[in-house]
Amino acid sequence: MNGIRFEHISKSYGGASTPAVDDISLDVPGGSFVVLLGPSGCGKTTLLKMVNRLLEPTSGTILLDGVDIRKMEISELRRQIGYVIQQVGLFPHMTIEQNVAVVPELLNWDKTRINERIDELLDLVHLPREFRKRYPAQLSGGQQQRVGLARALAADPKVMLMDEPFGAIDAITRTSLQEEMLELQERLKKTVLFVTHDVDEALRLADLIVVLRQGKLEQYSSPCDLLNQPENDFVRELLDADDRIRQISLLRVEAVMGEIPEGYLFGDGVPRLQPDDDLRKALSILLRPDVLQSVVVENGEPVGILTLDHIRGAGCVEEFE
Repeated sequence: MNGIRFEHISKSYGGASTPAVDDISLDVPGGSFVVLLGPSGCGKTTLLKMVNRLLEPTSGTILLDGVDIRKMEISELRRQIGYVIQQVGLFPHMTIEQNVAVVPELLNWDKTRINERIDELLDLVHLPREFRKRYPAQLSGGQQQRVGLARALAADPKVMLMDEPFGAIDAITRTSLQEEMLELQERLKKTVLFVTHDVDEALRLADLIVVLRQGKLEQYSSPCDLLNQPENDFVRELLDADDRIRQISLLRVEAVMGEIPEGYLFGDGVPRLQPDDDLRKALSILLRPDVLQSVVVENGEPVGILTLDHIRGAGCVEEFE
């Protein structure tokens, strides 16, 4: 399902003493949100840009949905990939609707279909439809980033590549955009490869995290596994893996919830949680007197169950008072 596979990918530049990316192999499952995390110069953006062939690897193979991307026409490849960058990259002389319509027009969609898609996307990224006729300079930074996301989604791509998309946004807007990104991913289930150097952002958003250092893969695991079982001191220090209070405020309920036993019924008094709620909120509920469990609900339907044992079992928190 539209997964990405990196097979022994390396990238070297002339004159550099070490590769920018050094023999990396990993699988990005279809429909997952995978974060590339590490300090500046670790190879995050280089690895990302090789997926849509903005850069070509020196060696190795990248497969998209099982197909070697070098065997695809670049235009065909890029039609399947949405690309969002920190600087947004909107065309300043074009209105918002013109910016969003760029790819559909290249694909020769008819005007009615394009207009309907613009309205749908503005609704999706929580922008008023009257913004269609505005220009990028008339929008705030956060609003421009939403337009950039809408443009990347315009042709319903299989894969989203996101390179520090919220890096230039103020902290409050950034948190809001992160929450909206989680909401969008829950609805759309795109395969997302997301670059950041912000550890909190990675822990909040990721299903899986790729930790890179000096072009090498240090660890590739779920947020809970990274925090509970860092493979070396670099990973431990990068994630500040001993700060349990911080961890539970970043990790999502869906990362640790259990399956609902067959035939299990929840009483009216059982507390409800959302999959995107953080574990700190969950703990505040589960530590109440007489509360043994919570049901996790999405779109009005139970999708999981959460108890203190689920959180303990994930290794994210060791003891409770």
